Amino acid sequence: MLDLNKLQLQIKALSKHQRDRIRGIAEAFSIAGEQVNLVSDNVEAFVNKVSRSSTSWLVAMPTGEHPFASHLPTACPGSYTILSTDGSQINPDRHSPYHAFLINIGKVEISYGDYLGYRLESEPSLFFEEKDIMRRFGGKEREVSGGVLAALRQKMESDALTNMIEGCEAKPAVALIDGTLILWSLETEPGILEGLGTDDLKLQSFISLMQLISTGKISNVPVAGYISSPGSSDVVNSLKVSLCPSDPVDCDNCPYKAAGFDGALPCAKIDGITDAGLFRQLLQFGERSSLFGSISKILKDYGEEKIYFFYINMGKEIARIEVPGWVAHDPATVELVHSICLDQASKGVGYPIAVAEAHEQAVVKQADKNMFDQLVLQALIRQGSPVIESRKAIRKKGGFV
Repeated sequence: MLDLNKLQLQIKALSKHQRDRIRGIAEAFSIAGEQVNLVSDNVEAFVNKVSRSSTSWLVAMPTGEHPFASHLPTACPGSYTILSTDGSQINPDRHSPYHAFLINIGKVEISYGDYLGYRLESEPSLFFEEKDIMRRFGGKEREVSGGVLAALRQKMESDALTNMIEGCEAKPAVALIDGTLILWSLETEPGILEGLGTDDLKLQSFISLMQLISTGKISNVPVAGYISSPGSSDVVNSLKVSLCPSDPVDCDNCPYKAAGFDGALPCAKIDGITDAGLFRQLLQFGERSSLFGSISKILKDYGEEKIYFFYINMGKEIARIEVPGWVAHDPATVELVHSICLDQASKGVGYPIAVAEAHEQAVVKQADKNMFDQLVLQALIRQGSPVIESRKAIRKKGGFV
């Protein structure tokens, strides 16, 4: 039970902290705006400084576009197809009378204009054999849960979307993923993929994503990751580099952190700002930012398909759109992704309708899980299998006091 009386003073402190934080961020936005103007007056110097910097955080690498230019959308095609997949699961539960887990993949294909039509469906898969429950992951045998389960679900989402792209005849088309194209789970172990066998789920999930990107390129169907309300600060971090008097910037040997330095770090002037907040100030509705390149370490394994990103003002939010190299290097394809993402968000009241529908197809609601449990228990009883729950599971269903 939560004792709210004991939280009163902490809640009061939280509200004061939040008030002070908002004031500080307002000042940071003002400084960031001034720095954007300074950078725009000497783009070449900014690009060179960011390129030569060594930072302890991710920075956005400028591309051939002016880093802080805004780009209007081109007209959205009257006829196009949007593809999307999403996944959900019933997690394995060691307190349950059965040892299994389920992954449900939602698949959506919507065509507009001359291609008018749609297909909404889900594909559930139940895993219960020993080879399913235990997987090699990162070179070790692991039980499927947590990050291992997430990797398997991501692989299945990618495989499903690859098959949809291969079967897509009504073009132009775009394939949208809910989330990032950068496999951040591999970031903590750069280079690990080289030593993994083909039976390793970590390698399989990576191969599935690269196959998806490759199939999109062959089929001329751009794959893009749609990130709603992004919390990333790559572009802001590049501005921090430009604020630092050091040149080149070397965060690991920052002279302003040396003993005897008294005062805030030069880069701390814009702390608290995210890219979404910055571009909320810089972009009008419908406009996109310039393209930036990610410097995530895992991207060295992506080959030519390193991930680029841009931001779009969707009206209700700023969205981050990630695309592979082949898309980023083709301005017409970037414009297509821009216009279709904007159109999809308009149809979905601020969020791409295809991505939202894929989630609806995939999600396993509590009522679904309850029915699933009942069906499994009935099947176990019919087979004469013992139905035994842990004491913890039984206790949580009701008190004994």
